[in-house]
This record gives sequence, C-alpha cells and structure tokens, in this order.
Amino acid sequence: MNRIIDIKTRLQVFSKYIGQQVWIENIDGSERKHLIGTLTGVKSDAVEIKSGDFRQWMIVHDKLTCYNIKLLLKPLSRLTDSIKETANSLPVTVFITQYYIQLGFDMPVFISPGHFSNCRYAAELGLADYRLPEEILALNERSNVKEGAEEAILRS
Repeated sequence: MNRIIDIKTRLQVFSKYIGQQVWIENIDGSERKHLIGTLTGVKSDAVEIKSGDFRQWMIVHDKLTCYNIKLLLKPLSRLTDSIKETANSLPVTVFITQYYIQLGFDMPVFISPGHFSNCRYAAELGLADYRLPEEILALNERSNVKEGAEEAILRS
C-alpha cells in the first residue's frame, strides 16, 4: 500500500473491531516491545486498550508515534463450513459481515464513497496482522536474546 492511512481512517477501521485482540508494538526503545490487549474503545484521537487489569487510552497521532497498534485478525481463508453455515442462516444477509467481524475475521473496509481504502482488508492497509498472540509475544523473547548478545559483544 503506497498511501498513508490517516488517523481518522485508522480509527474508523478500528471502531469496527471493538472487542478484538490488538498488538501494541513499542517503537520508542522501551524494554517491553510487544504487548497483546483487547480493543475496548475508540474516540476521535485515541484507542482504549485492556490488557489484564491494565486499561488505558492510547493517543493515536501522526506526528508523535511511540507505538504501532495492529488488530490481530484471521484471514477469510480460515472460515470453516460451520461458520459459513451459521452466517448463511442469519435472517438478513447484511449481518453476515458483522458476524465475521465479531468472530475476528478481516473483512474489506468501506470508508466513504470513492475513498482509496475501500474494498481493502485491514491487513492490506497495515492495520492488522494474522499471527497468533503467542507468535507476537515470542518476539519479546527473541528481542531480549538479541539485545543480550549485542551487549556481550559491546563489553568484550
């Protein structure tokens, strides 16, 4: 994706996925680099994240970026026959998309008529990742090992 997604668009996409897991990647050099939480709220300039007993509003801003936030979603290729059957039995076909979103599947977005992000998946826009939380948290372990090795080299 060549175009940068503005804050308003990011928040609009995030608002459709309240209740889904998110990955917060600290890029400011702090010790804990990767955290998994649940998206619990969205407002005009922030998202609310819950992780364990911790709940915090995180400001989302173009110019001040200390972290990346990505939804942890599933690609549509992981839809099972059982899920499809349930979706097809819903009383109104427009509910199918909402049902898939509720289950954590990445669905094409609609922002506004003519918007360049329309019909793209959140992952295509750089707003989602298809990895499991365990895979993301394993990055912390690898990062700690790498930093330890770099420190050992610097000391020698």
